[in-house]
Amino acid sequence: MTSTIHVSYLLLIVGILAWCATAWVDSTPRRPNRRKNKQTKPNIIVIMTDDQDILLGSMEVMPKTLRIMRDQGLEFNNSFVSSPMCCPSRSSFLTGLYPHNHNVYTNNENCSGDYWIQNHEPNTFATYLNNAGYRTGYFGKYLNKYNGSYIPPGWREWVGLVRNSRFYNYSINFNGNKMEHGDNYYGDYLTDLIANDSVTFLKQSKEYFKRRPVLMVLSTPAPHGPEDSAPQYQHLFYNNTLHRTPTWNMAPNLDKQYLLKITKQMEPIHQKFTDVLQQKRLQTLQSVDDLVEKVYTELWMLGELDNTYIIYTSDHGYHLGQYGVIKGKGLPYDFDIRVPLYIRGPGIKPRSRVSNVVMNVDLAPTILDMAGVPIPDHMDGRSILKLIKSYKDSTSVDDKEFVQMKKPWRDTVLLERGKITKNKQKILMKEQNQLFLDNLSNMDNIPPQILQYATRKQRRILKQCSKSKNKPPCKVGQRYQCIQEPGRKLPRLQKCRSKDLALGQNVQGDSPYPTMQQKPCRCPPMMNAQERRNQEQFLLNHVNKDFKPKFISRRKRQLPYDLVDDPFSDDFNEQYPQMELFEPRCRELPNNTIMCDQELYNNVDAWKNHKGQLDEMIQEYRKMLEDLRTYRRHLKTTKPKDSYLSQFGDDESGPGYLDNTDGYLSPDLTDPDCDCDDNLPGTIQEKRQRRKDKRKERKRRKFRKRRKNKDCNKPDMNCFTHDHTHWRTPPLWDSRTWNLPPNTKMRRMNHPACKRGQMECYLMDDTHWKTPPLWTYGPFCYCTNSNNNTYWCLRTVNQTHDLLYCEFINNFISYYDLLTDPFQEVNTIHQVNYGVLQQLHDQLNEMRACKGHRECDKAGTLKERRNRDNFDDDDDFNDEELNDYIDNGNTDFS
Repeated sequence: MTSTIHVSYLLLIVGILAWCATAWVDSTPRRPNRRKNKQTKPNIIVIMTDDQDILLGSMEVMPKTLRIMRDQGLEFNNSFVSSPMCCPSRSSFLTGLYPHNHNVYTNNENCSGDYWIQNHEPNTFATYLNNAGYRTGYFGKYLNKYNGSYIPPGWREWVGLVRNSRFYNYSINFNGNKMEHGDNYYGDYLTDLIANDSVTFLKQSKEYFKRRPVLMVLSTPAPHGPEDSAPQYQHLFYNNTLHRTPTWNMAPNLDKQYLLKITKQMEPIHQKFTDVLQQKRLQTLQSVDDLVEKVYTELWMLGELDNTYIIYTSDHGYHLGQYGVIKGKGLPYDFDIRVPLYIRGPGIKPRSRVSNVVMNVDLAPTILDMAGVPIPDHMDGRSILKLIKSYKDSTSVDDKEFVQMKKPWRDTVLLERGKITKNKQKILMKEQNQLFLDNLSNMDNIPPQILQYATRKQRRILKQCSKSKNKPPCKVGQRYQCIQEPGRKLPRLQKCRSKDLALGQNVQGDSPYPTMQQKPCRCPPMMNAQERRNQEQFLLNHVNKDFKPKFISRRKRQLPYDLVDDPFSDDFNEQYPQMELFEPRCRELPNNTIMCDQELYNNVDAWKNHKGQLDEMIQEYRKMLEDLRTYRRHLKTTKPKDSYLSQFGDDESGPGYLDNTDGYLSPDLTDPDCDCDDNLPGTIQEKRQRRKDKRKERKRRKFRKRRKNKDCNKPDMNCFTHDHTHWRTPPLWDSRTWNLPPNTKMRRMNHPACKRGQMECYLMDDTHWKTPPLWTYGPFCYCTNSNNNTYWCLRTVNQTHDLLYCEFINNFISYYDLLTDPFQEVNTIHQVNYGVLQQLHDQLNEMRACKGHRECDKAGTLKERRNRDNFDDDDDFNDEELNDYIDNGNTDFS
């Protein structure tokens, strides 16, 4: 009996344990069995963040992503982007082209524009995979200027963000329908929305289309501004200082480009801002970390993990206080151009690491290669799968983790940022034209390399002046002649007139064209508008309507005829008896030269005596001129009232102004051979310029005048307003209204309080961030870019070299050797061998012109003839020559 009870209890206990074990096993996720109908092509998932760095510690706070992607996949520790700007980089990711081939250089112009839509959007990797049978889906940010009015070709499932990155209060195009989202975290937070929609699309695709592979792109907004994190992560990473690299707050940098040269060290408020921004950026990445795990878990549950490639990367890097620049991107340094890149999937060895240089232009060819689709020849990138396959052979990997291949992998990539603006293009054209003029020595034999900088007008003049029929001096029947004027390097094509036949010529130097020293014409001044209106009104009132008036202009006042003909007449001497008459001993010859008696050149006493007499005559003529002006003022005040001239007022500019008491007009003493029409435009231009200068002066005085303000009116007090316009020289007073007035919308870029010449500046105040942690430290301005921060760079990484070579649009050159200077602190361009500069310049030009992966891969491969370690000493510049060469902005090494 007792034994039976014990056995019964024992059986009961065993049953309970068995039931618990079964329940525990059922509650544990189990990996499904291998699918019976497995497709032959793998799934491909790309997860792309926005503005995520690799050098400021952002990946260190994403443990789930590192466990899934780094520990179980392959890491590329030398991954770069073609441009550290959102839209150009994303365009390169989609098309596999460098910016100079897809022509998207900025986040504004041609970003999702008509040219992009018509020429490049139909050729993204999505269209090729869609035609190959893939179910394609895009989720998140597309391009900065995407307006949501259409679905790009190649995408079956489309959840595209309208415009730039946002976390709340955004619009999306959901399969052709625009949907508005608010600020509710549980239904509107964009990172979570991307995760949920992508997983739903993945499950539905595998449920209803079991034999079709899937391509998905998950483009999250994090950690891009406005850096709104999920509520559960808003308390993390307080006082995180991973962004404080050795170049943090290192300013000013006089050896670097314009932007970094004028940027000063950060103030305490700026330093605090970089710490807060780092905290908010890391908080937003926690949701991305959850997204990666969610997609990974879903693939595991569906049994698709072993047949899926997952790519994790960013569109470009970021900087926070590096070189004193508070925040932003767009610089050609590693913190902006180096991005994380992890790949896991079938055939990839876990915990692998490759040091070969790769780019975002390689992602499109790699995705096509993963899908077994032929790579088009027009793509500039190269499939990374070839590196992955070669990595499996341990003998092909050296101790620095560089993979050796039968066909050498390139070691140099091209970086492009910005475009040549219209204003900069005009400046470059002026510089090229000045180069043409400076190198102009022989007009008849100009080298083609110099002639290419001449303008169309200069080429036309040179062509006409090379003809024998236009050679000076003017002959009978000749229409034009080429003359060389003082101060001009090019000859001028001038009309031949009758006076030119009698004038001589003075050849200066070796110029084949004479310099014409002509006496200036005495032309009547142009009639002003009021004078012409007065004449018109007078003629309309006093003459017949059929009469066609010929308007006359007031001539320059002259002395009476008798005084002009004989300035030393008796009447003249009676009025000015103190003027001593003498015989002029100097005369002007027809060739515009002065000839005096030889005694004046040889005898010092005679020279002094005659010069003294000329000085006395000048003084007496000045006295006479002042008397004549006094007489004129008297006549103006005593003008007869019954004269018809009185209807025009006291203005002396009226028609028929009386120059003397006899009442006749002054004679026209203009030289009949003088062509006064040539001087009219100059006269008009001078008058217009004078009027313009007067207006500017009045405006300047009015602007500088201190205006009284109603808030400054105090009894018995003189009060004035002191504002930002008071001081004109640095340091300036810029304390305008920082926070925007109520119900006023204004872009933070180039806010009135933050305007700086040639700089892109923004306002930061307490209203910028809407989610915690908030900014409560007051307003300030920060500048992130300058209008001359356009550059083209070479980034070289191999077993022996790690360098960055850049040429800026303002002819500034920089060179950094990262083997000795890993944080790019010193520009060592003055220490580089001239032969190295020559080869780098040539290689950069090849990369900027390459089209297709064959040309770009060839230009980016270090050849034996380009061994930068072997140069003759004869190719070296001495320090003085090299300094002059670089400081002059010379980049022509030919």
